[in-house]
Amino acid sequence: MTRKIFSSILSVSVIVLLLCLISISGILYGYFGNVIKKELRTEADIMVQQIEEDDTYLQNMNAIDNRVTLVDADGKVLFDSQADPADMENHNGRQEIKEARADGDSTVTRYSDTLSTKTIYYAKALPDGKVLRIAQQQSMAVLLLKGVVAPFIAILVAIVILATILSRVIAKRIVEPINDLDLDDSEEEEPYHELAPLVTKIRQQNHRIQRQLEEMEREQKEFKEITNNMGEGFLLLDKNLEILSFNKAAIELLGYGDEEAPDSAFELNRSKSFRMAIEDALSGKHAQNLLETEGKCYSVMASPAFEADEVVGCVVIVVDVTEKEQRDRLRREFTSNVSHELKTPLTTIYGVSDMMAEGIVKPNDVKSFGKNIREESGRMIQLIDDIIQLSRLDEDAPLDDELPVDLFDTAHDVIDRLRDHAKERGISLYLDGESSVITGSPALCDEIIYNLCENAIKYNKENGSVTITVHDLREGTELIVEDTGIGIPYEYRNRVFERFFRVDKSHSQVVDGTGLGLSIVKHAVARMGGTIEVDSVEGAGTKMIIRFPRK
Repeated sequence: MTRKIFSSILSVSVIVLLLCLISISGILYGYFGNVIKKELRTEADIMVQQIEEDDTYLQNMNAIDNRVTLVDADGKVLFDSQADPADMENHNGRQEIKEARADGDSTVTRYSDTLSTKTIYYAKALPDGKVLRIAQQQSMAVLLLKGVVAPFIAILVAIVILATILSRVIAKRIVEPINDLDLDDSEEEEPYHELAPLVTKIRQQNHRIQRQLEEMEREQKEFKEITNNMGEGFLLLDKNLEILSFNKAAIELLGYGDEEAPDSAFELNRSKSFRMAIEDALSGKHAQNLLETEGKCYSVMASPAFEADEVVGCVVIVVDVTEKEQRDRLRREFTSNVSHELKTPLTTIYGVSDMMAEGIVKPNDVKSFGKNIREESGRMIQLIDDIIQLSRLDEDAPLDDELPVDLFDTAHDVIDRLRDHAKERGISLYLDGESSVITGSPALCDEIIYNLCENAIKYNKENGSVTITVHDLREGTELIVEDTGIGIPYEYRNRVFERFFRVDKSHSQVVDGTGLGLSIVKHAVARMGGTIEVDSVEGAGTKMIIRFPRK
């Protein structure tokens, strides 16, 4: 604006000065023309008077600047101060000569072909019929103007310089109040009344924009808080794969090291399933792929974003489905294992019953065959009971029979029930520690200790021992079941709680059981808020340590 005001003021000043120069030049040009005519008239009067007194005046006249011509009554040139009269044509046809003979004198301005210039002619008739003519070129006026123009140009330059300085100062003074105007303050008055409508509209527009910005910031903050608190990863990409928006979960789930996301989505993750999901979305299709990395499973869902029926980007959601995939895998394995475990006794029962139905069993063998059917049926019933128990524990429903339970007394009862079974294997059972009461399910506590002791007896060495220790600690109760059995290899310590998992496959063929005991123990301990830990050395025995925090 300052530059505009400055250039406008300077331009107006220069134009006005130029117009003044042209106007003054025109006025001076006309003024000097009249002065020349007046000088010619005065000079002609003097010469006429001198000629009347002395006929030889013109021949004896000193050199003058103006051209003097004397024409007789017939139009013949008698004298000319700048040309030879003998070479000159008859002048009776000249306008100034004719008008002088008719009116006494005449002033004519015309372009002279002879002199190639514009000339002013003044002619005066003499009493004897002769005509005296004096001529002066119009260039004299131009020369006078040139003399005036030089100082005028100097004045013009000075005025332009002064106008430049003044225009800068004036422009600054005009603009400064406008620049200092606070458009956010509706109470402040405008520096110029002419700006009031504009300033009012600008302030209204500023308030509207401010409200819109605040609304956008609020929505953006809400969106960021929502996305950052999502467990799922969120990415918003344009069609050039540049990341427009993201949340922390996306960075963490996709395994990118930095807290800030890279510019490109493929820098974030280069796996094939991730790329294919995004490429399908950018082609206009909804895509969902499974991404597996570092023992984790993620579901990558990508949907195209449209604008005027054109794909302009895509939205990517990354969900951690590791637990679901693990559950699905466990369910498949569980189904397979249950089928396998049920198939063996069913096959035995079917084979024995088929032989009995066909009558090929000897009467003396019926009893042993019946015993075989009973044992296999009992094994099936035990397996089904364990599966039902696991299903109940998986439901995470509150325990209905939470009561005070003394683990020392419970362990004592379990030892009494397993003493005969242990004696068959030559296993010694010991109980150590003191009374310690927890709040829990008596049935689950009994099952925990019973399953741990039964496993310790099954997988123990001949003439080995099983020791149950109960500690009443300040932070809670500690239950330890320790045996001198075959032990658990280090790589299998975390897997012994899996359903149907057995460390020694060959040994498991001669050991009765469903393979669900330790899995039931782990779930039961977790349901009562406890933890279980395995401490084992292969070939030297196993120690199961259970801790229940004090409530």
